[in-house]
Amino acid sequence: MKKIWIVGLAMALMLGGGVSSALAAPYVSGAFGLVSASDSDVSEPGFSAELSFDPGFGFIAAIGNGFDGLRGEIEMAYRTNDIDEVSFQGLNASVNGDITSLAVMGNLLVDLAVSETVRPFLGAGIGLANVEVNSNDLGDEDDTVFAYQAIAGLGFPLTHVTTLDLQYRYFATADADFDGTDVEYQTHNFFAGLRFDF
Repeated sequence: MKKIWIVGLAMALMLGGGVSSALAAPYVSGAFGLVSASDSDVSEPGFSAELSFDPGFGFIAAIGNGFDGLRGEIEMAYRTNDIDEVSFQGLNASVNGDITSLAVMGNLLVDLAVSETVRPFLGAGIGLANVEVNSNDLGDEDDTVFAYQAIAGLGFPLTHVTTLDLQYRYFATADADFDGTDVEYQTHNFFAGLRFDF
């Protein structure tokens, strides 16, 4: 977990110190929404199974700068889903527990100048995520791994400094290693939030 905070601080210092003089539109943003976690392959030598998850939720907070239709930002994100069941050799069993992730990401986004009332944007990001499973049935494990995401959304200006963002994000990580067991983590995210220029 300490790696997440160290990387986040370093990225924030780089963003603030390296390009501050060239940027015209610093901003902060926050969003909340639905997280749909894809079924996860669980594997170790001689064993494989699949975990499925209930719909969950997540929230993100970011600080960034905009310039010439581009935005660079540092983001902290939290996601959680309850575990539904585990499938093994055609047998299904209910499981109590959840999977969560806490990530720090560096994102680059492009704002598309379509109209004054709606502003589509596309982006991508990379970073680190601490993925954790808490379960009475499976045990408690966590691992910090490489993370990446793709972003697509629509921005609706509400005032000259406030924008409503509706966005989709595909967020995934490298396989987490839980004491020799590899676990996939892939999510589809639907967020709504606000962005404030200052």
